Amino acid sequence: MPPPAHPVGGAAAAPPPLQRGFVPAPRPSRGALGRAGGSAALARGFTLLEVMMVVVLIAAATALAAGVLGVGRQGRQLRAAVDTVASELRYTRTRALMTGQSQTFAIDLARRGWAAADHHGSLPADLQVTVDAVREEQHGPRDLAIRFFPDGSSTGGRISLRSGRVGWRVDVRWLTGEISRDRLPDLPR
Repeated sequence: MPPPAHPVGGAAAAPPPLQRGFVPAPRPSRGALGRAGGSAALARGFTLLEVMMVVVLIAAATALAAGVLGVGRQGRQLRAAVDTVASELRYTRTRALMTGQSQTFAIDLARRGWAAADHHGSLPADLQVTVDAVREEQHGPRDLAIRFFPDGSSTGGRISLRSGRVGWRVDVRWLTGEISRDRLPDLPR
């Protein structure tokens, strides 16, 4: 069946050619809110006030980030020291259980060093460290130790570490030799 004829002239009209390429969308005009005289000028770029506001916001964000990271470093250092002390106390207890001989974890507060069986290390200089230990394990006013026995028990004690207002303590139970960590109350400002 042939295509229907166009009502006028008897022939079908050709479709319009397709446009190719990018055709930009019209920009809205600023109308009465535009530049002087109410012209329809297009807004281009940023004003000096807008640029200055961005610079101020970036400066404020940088200052806040620097403050947070500085405090974060001290917190990470404190937490790492607490983790080290707790794990070395556990190591000393385990060594006493495995060897069947008493083992000591000693802290020299003057030199800020610790020794646990065949391990040793030091604590950061900016941390405040206090140790509560039994008199029999005090080898001087600043040289203290916690002893673990072959049955897992210990002489007991407490090691407190503080950085600024924040502090943690590592407790060693005398009867069981269990080691636990607890956060100390923050000091007032």
